[in-house]
Amino acid sequence: MLEFLGISYLEWLGYAASIIVFVSLSMTSIVKLRWYNMMGAALFSAYGFLIGAYPVAFMNLLIVCTNIYYLAKMNRHKEDFKIIEIKDNDEILNYYLESYQNDISKFFPDFKDTKGKVSMFVLRDMAVAGIFIGEVGNNEFKIDMDYALPQYRDFKVGNYLYNQLSELLSQHPVKSVVYDTNIEDNLKYVKKMGFETCSRDGKAVMCKKI
Repeated sequence: MLEFLGISYLEWLGYAASIIVFVSLSMTSIVKLRWYNMMGAALFSAYGFLIGAYPVAFMNLLIVCTNIYYLAKMNRHKEDFKIIEIKDNDEILNYYLESYQNDISKFFPDFKDTKGKVSMFVLRDMAVAGIFIGEVGNNEFKIDMDYALPQYRDFKVGNYLYNQLSELLSQHPVKSVVYDTNIEDNLKYVKKMGFETCSRDGKAVMCKKI
């Protein structure tokens, strides 16, 4: 039997399946969890058939089918989005900011408070999925926070938010949205949302016209 580093390729297949299933359990997104879990189960099923462990093979084949069923169901589900503007010192907003404080600080280390700023909840199927906070000045809306809760990080919240942003900010003298960040994950995200590099006060920031 062919080997690599003294281990057969068949055993490597089993190890790969185990690692992928393990990684799937670390996913906060249900969609990603099911995709990774399905791939790991498919490899385990193939491994089981190849070594003659048919109970293992059939059980994992059923797991693959189950994941396919729920992924198809999720894909057919039409999600309902809504954006609600929040007043200063809102108790529910403060609760979410405190609950996710550690995670928020990774993406928005300079965020301080909501005083005098425009704050919004992005709802997804009636649940809070995102928090959007910024301030208006010089015909621009400067983003202080565009935070998606971990289980909703699949760009759907962001896509909906920025498609609606022109209407949401219509009551304010705003012509563009500005995002000053040097965090790599944030930069990748805003580029997907249609932001481009521009200059403000001699500094490179991300901008999007609305």
